Amino acid sequence: MKHLLMIAALLLLPAGPAAAQQPAPAAVSPPAAARLQQMESIYQKELSARHIPLLGKYLIELQRQAATTADKSAYTAEIARIQQIISAGGVLDLIATQQAQSGTMPMPATPPVPVPIEQKQALIALSPALAQEITPKAPADAQTATVGEISWRIEFIAAGTYDILLHYACPELADPLKIVVECNGQRLEKELEVERATKDAQSFRILRLGSLTLTSDLRGETLHLSAGDKASPQLIVKSLLITRPRPPAPTP
Repeated sequence: MKHLLMIAALLLLPAGPAAAQQPAPAAVSPPAAARLQQMESIYQKELSARHIPLLGKYLIELQRQAATTADKSAYTAEIARIQQIISAGGVLDLIATQQAQSGTMPMPATPPVPVPIEQKQALIALSPALAQEITPKAPADAQTATVGEISWRIEFIAAGTYDILLHYACPELADPLKIVVECNGQRLEKELEVERATKDAQSFRILRLGSLTLTSDLRGETLHLSAGDKASPQLIVKSLLITRPRPPAPTP
């Protein structure tokens, strides 16, 4: 468990000088304040786009480790913490986190979970290794898989509205690729446009497929994803994320 926490800490450190803390101006005029707010919103979106895939990868590893250990309490607590971070947008106060890790300030205590974890679950990360079925077949421990079809069993997700995000690569895309997600009688369709192709099979991007609205808790249901012609698959799946919708960015 310690090495997983060290990985998480490294993932959340600032990637470069863009994360350096800047001194606040003494006074800001209304037009400048609006511009700064817009810049902050753009910066937060860029951080979220970088952090969520890394946090999703860490979450998948936590889930895999938890599935093979007898005492799941430590993993369960860490999974809940990472889920809360991702559902909040995947952005932390990186300066405070770095200072806490260096010992210059105390790390804020993780707030207690007021209700059972499964009732507050805001994100599920589904990797190929957790799939029930994949076409074409992939190794059981595959971190990624080229898929025409893939299915997962959803053990539990609370009632509510969820965004469905695909962490994918697709380097060879001559025509738009139709992606379909089916779950609990609902169907989402999304075309992966040619301009959304990736430069190679190791470069991954996030694509929002749509949203699912559950009127009641979901238990033991199957989520099915298909992508184009399963006889000649093109889509490389790293994970499928089910997360609470992010609140709209403030209007500048």
